[in-house]
Amino acid sequence: MKAYKKRYLQRPRELFALMKAMPAHTDKKQTVNPALAEKIRLAVSGVTGCVNCSYLHARYALEKGVNDAEIVRLLNGELGHFPENESVALLYGQHWAETGGHPDAGVRSGVAAYYGEEKTKNIETVIRVLYTGNMISNTVEAHRQGVRSPGNGLRFFLVYLLCLPAAFFIRVSGTKGRIFLRDKHISYLP
Repeated sequence: MKAYKKRYLQRPRELFALMKAMPAHTDKKQTVNPALAEKIRLAVSGVTGCVNCSYLHARYALEKGVNDAEIVRLLNGELGHFPENESVALLYGQHWAETGGHPDAGVRSGVAAYYGEEKTKNIETVIRVLYTGNMISNTVEAHRQGVRSPGNGLRFFLVYLLCLPAAFFIRVSGTKGRIFLRDKHISYLP
């Protein structure tokens, strides 16, 4: 199997589990500040290594007032320079992505104690939607780079096919983000 360091889906059931767990609530009263939401998305993309989402959300973060240095730190997983009211959410996003969407119950309780249950659910919505997109995009990229899943290659091929439609739109959006950053002479990624 070719070495591939990014996280990706290997079986259709992993994709179905992500889709099934997609938040049913989309609270009309969003309690996550738009700039913080972009920072969370960048922190999650830094863990999963999704290039398309990194470009797209770097662009959106700039538009929301996040500065260059913060974007670089977020993509590199360096969260020590952020204020506590942001770093709790950023660290939770990292933890959530590192555990594949299965955060430690104690960590989640701590986040809920800090922000309250409603805001924690909204933070989790930001994380879950972005993580799902990251995994879809990375799965298609992995297949295109010749990665083969250990065991049943048919399962990996099926999940690749299932991910293709959404990955197309993610890639188009990522390309727009890359062009925007290039035109501004900003480079965060190779």
